[in-house]
Amino acid sequence: MRYILSWLTFPGIMLHEYGHAWACRQLGIRVVKVCYFRFGNPLGYVLHEQPESAVQHIIVATAPFFVSTVLAFAASMAATLLVYFQTTGATGDFAPPLLAWLGFSFALHAFPSSGDADALWKDVSGNSFGFVQKMLLIPVVGLMRMIEFGSRFWIDALFAILLIALPPLLLAVYTS
Repeated sequence: MRYILSWLTFPGIMLHEYGHAWACRQLGIRVVKVCYFRFGNPLGYVLHEQPESAVQHIIVATAPFFVSTVLAFAASMAATLLVYFQTTGATGDFAPPLLAWLGFSFALHAFPSSGDADALWKDVSGNSFGFVQKMLLIPVVGLMRMIEFGSRFWIDALFAILLIALPPLLLAVYTS
């Protein structure tokens, strides 16, 4: 079921990988290869050079959450405003559902993947970083593992539903 849902929400996977690549480029970390979407496991990935610090690694690992959340909210807000202002014509009919699907797709894949947690754990258990940096990484890896566990109970889907429902709720409160 989850594999089929991933295929149906492939833009979220692509944005997730873009978030990693974007963070790397912003931090000056060389990106070796990016695969935004593919047949297989994982469905996408970013290969990059080793970050210089634990903070950089945390930023690269968690960037998709922030990028995806912002764009999911924006897509849902755009869909909400199109419906609210009762747009008609060619775009008025298909744009709101398309934007809602994109918003859900982006939000569904916002959480760090098990591969993201594995990459951080590799640095924790290796000799790449010193004691202080490892103490920074361990709680982040723990949080990522908790989120990964929660995804088994569809917490990522609940997050996506709540995030795309937020703009219509805000508009209802604002206009009442």
